[in-house]
Amino acid sequence: MSTPRLILPSDVELAGQDSRLLARLCNSGRYVRVRRGVYAEASEWHPLDEPSQYGLRAIAFQLATKHQPVFCRNTAALLWGLWTIGTPQKLHVLTEERGGGRSRGDVVRHFGRIDAGVVRCGPLLLTDKLTTTMELITRLTFERAVAVCDSSLHKAKYPRPVNVFSPLDFPASNHEPVWRVDEPQGAPLSKPELLHAAEFLPSKSARNRAVAVIEFASGLSGSVGESLSRVRMRQLGFAAPELQHRFILRDGSSAFVDFWFEVQREAGEFDGRGKYLRKDWAGGRSLQDRIMAEKNREDQIRAQNVGVFRWTWQEMMDLRGFEQLLLQAGIPQRW
Repeated sequence: MSTPRLILPSDVELAGQDSRLLARLCNSGRYVRVRRGVYAEASEWHPLDEPSQYGLRAIAFQLATKHQPVFCRNTAALLWGLWTIGTPQKLHVLTEERGGGRSRGDVVRHFGRIDAGVVRCGPLLLTDKLTTTMELITRLTFERAVAVCDSSLHKAKYPRPVNVFSPLDFPASNHEPVWRVDEPQGAPLSKPELLHAAEFLPSKSARNRAVAVIEFASGLSGSVGESLSRVRMRQLGFAAPELQHRFILRDGSSAFVDFWFEVQREAGEFDGRGKYLRKDWAGGRSLQDRIMAEKNREDQIRAQNVGVFRWTWQEMMDLRGFEQLLLQAGIPQRW
């Protein structure tokens, strides 16, 4: 779906009509006010998913402001496909004013340099992947910081780049930014790269926090759910599992499990059911074929004297319930 056309009062005036027509069209329900002075047709706005509506708000802000903004933190994270939870409520932009500038409405301003660590994505400016990652992992809770860091390290087996990034000094391209992406975008970062960046953080506590997150992080994690599951296993005192353990199936193909507990010969799988509903997953096969293929895969793993247990997002978020699930699977706690 292409981005809806945003309409300014000046567009209406150029067409020889009174700009107050926009307010009347909003009142009638035909138009939606994306932000003050920027509108879109309701028929194009309402079908958008939440991240895409958020992205249109960012573009509308850029149209309505005098100086081109540089988007950062949670806003930039969406374009990079970093694993944050949910869609942000506010737009995050950089300012060079030491006090952070004036944050108002749905715009939060953060102090930072706008001439370094900045890239282009179509018509937008945003902080680069390293800067965005470091800004987030020093401010989020540990488990959410690990998810962001895991995603910054993640290298997809079958990458599907949807966003195009270019250096700041390149001219704006015609690329249309995509705000809902299924996997991290751009080249993966490395732990040495992140640890080097941590050395330049302004305080010892920030450096220690960042290093703890980076050292625990793993590019082998396959989703935010897997990342949070791993943190919760540590919080609950369970032995650290091997990630993405490989099994050979009968036809010689490989199957990887999310978590492998070798001593117990148990494979744990975070059941992110959304993958079964994605049209682009598993070569476009039908939902029934995808489910049957997953069952066949699991049966062949079990046949190798392996137990397989699964959990959902809801089960993982219930800390005590998740503890019982792991104990019932025979996974030992260290205390």
